[in-house]
Amino acid sequence: MAVPVEEAIAALSTFSLEDEQPEVQGPGVWVSTERGATESPIEYSDVSAYRLSLSEDTKALNQLNALTQEGKEMASVLYTYRSCVKALPQLPDSMKQSQADLYLETYQVLDLEMSRLREIQRWQASASSKLAADMQRFSRPERRINGPTISHLWSMLKLLDVLVQLDHLKNAKASIPNDFSWYKRTFTQVSGQWQDTDSMREELDDLQIFLSTRWAILLNLHVEMFRVNNVEDILQVLIVFVVESLELDFALLFPERHILLRVLPVLVVLVTSSEKDSESLYKRVKINRLINIFKNEAVIPAFPDLHLSPAAILKELSTYFPKFSSQTRLLTLPAPHELPPREAQEYPPTCFMFLLFTDKLLLSCYY
Repeated sequence: MAVPVEEAIAALSTFSLEDEQPEVQGPGVWVSTERGATESPIEYSDVSAYRLSLSEDTKALNQLNALTQEGKEMASVLYTYRSCVKALPQLPDSMKQSQADLYLETYQVLDLEMSRLREIQRWQASASSKLAADMQRFSRPERRINGPTISHLWSMLKLLDVLVQLDHLKNAKASIPNDFSWYKRTFTQVSGQWQDTDSMREELDDLQIFLSTRWAILLNLHVEMFRVNNVEDILQVLIVFVVESLELDFALLFPERHILLRVLPVLVVLVTSSEKDSESLYKRVKINRLINIFKNEAVIPAFPDLHLSPAAILKELSTYFPKFSSQTRLLTLPAPHELPPREAQEYPPTCFMFLLFTDKLLLSCYY
């Protein structure tokens, strides 16, 4: 039963608040670790108490942050994926009559591994759709004046960074296509025992397209983003924010700086490939500023022992985004392995360091 406010105040007035009264328990202090100023440890649950028109924004922020956390777990699953085909037993010729049983058991083992990849496929589709919807929300005329806050920009960039990391991990894992080819082969052998396998075949084909297409996640994100017009404006806002943060050293920690460096080439490709005149971007951000960033940060970490080159990303994505192929100044920027020795001396030394980092540790080895 709730106590009326007046009675509660009257009861509090009877408490003794004498000076120098000993305290049995000191005041509670919130200790927050590994939290930036752009994050809320209570997930903005106090916003409703201030009666501000921020409920829609805070709800979107919590959703983006939750997706980012889920994406990091997906990236860990993908990074730790190891091929299990080599561990599967092979029957000798004398036991060929048991081949059907072996196919069935092999399918059951591989189906467990493929289910994790299906989960990643479903998650990236949902995350891309929600990120695109959030960007499109700020493309409405009434939201262009009161645009996204710094916290909202960081949440968008972090989720986009997770999608870029997932795509790069998927491209780098040679064991995944090998396992999938075995999985598809065993499915062909055992599917004759089942009825109504059309839906399973369709799901299998979708997974094959997802795994075999390089940068499939970014291509899907591009489709989701440009379902409506005017999303270029928010993309340009993100690019300006990233460039200024890198140039003015707003990102003090290496993990934050690496997030900005990983998403910048992707943002440039996305905004340049739109139907709208992409030259408006280079009126707000001179192309020399982008070139200097890509040249000074020629190699960036993508995951503990995997690295990315912004110049290499630009060149590879240009084959999937024809409109970006006209940006010759960005595409002629050489990747680190393409530099002649004399030109390599013009790059800063930090471009040629190999970074092995985790959330707790950063090790740098210079050439």
